[in-house]
Amino acid sequence: MRYQYQSQGFKNDFYGNKNKFSLNAVNIIIGINIIIFFLFSNFSSINYYFGVAPTNFYPWQLITYMFLHGGIFHLAWNMFLLWMFGNQIESIWGYQKFIIYYLFTGIGSGLLIYLFSDSTTIGASGAIMAVLFAYGYTFPNRTVLFWFIPMQVKYCILILIGMELSQIAANDGISHIGHLGGMLIGFLYLKYGENFFIPILFRTSNAINKKSIKSKYKY
Repeated sequence: MRYQYQSQGFKNDFYGNKNKFSLNAVNIIIGINIIIFFLFSNFSSINYYFGVAPTNFYPWQLITYMFLHGGIFHLAWNMFLLWMFGNQIESIWGYQKFIIYYLFTGIGSGLLIYLFSDSTTIGASGAIMAVLFAYGYTFPNRTVLFWFIPMQVKYCILILIGMELSQIAANDGISHIGHLGGMLIGFLYLKYGENFFIPILFRTSNAINKKSIKSKYKY
């Protein structure tokens, strides 16, 4: 997705009022991801113990996997999408609600990855896809360039969902379950609210069983 970067609308949306300081959840999340990547990416066992690992599951993995990335391009692309679309959502919701949504959808995506994937998974993509879904949910008729084609955001989201569904069984090293899971959790959260959805997460977490499956990495 691309914007007309020289437009006043883009400048207002992404840069805002430079004279006004506010706590920015997006920048904090990006900073944490960058710091963790450069401090810990060289440790060979970190993904196994802090990614969502079916053969070695611990509850903290549902949070820590969101802050690990498989390479500089993986990190840069996720953080770029978060910066581009997350800033606008945060400007409407405020930093506290945005952080809750980001972590909640990331954790929910992690649960679905654990339940339905056979691979150790790392990356913020589940939460990022939830942010993209929130953007489409909030601005459905806004026009962006999707692969250089002008298109309303609601159609971009539908195409993304279709692409993920068509590749869900592909052995391509990408967690399509995580991507779809992030959008699903985001939809349920936005549609029904956290008071309805939190009990579902607790019931789902109680249904987790031990799995003995070979491990490979997905991002």
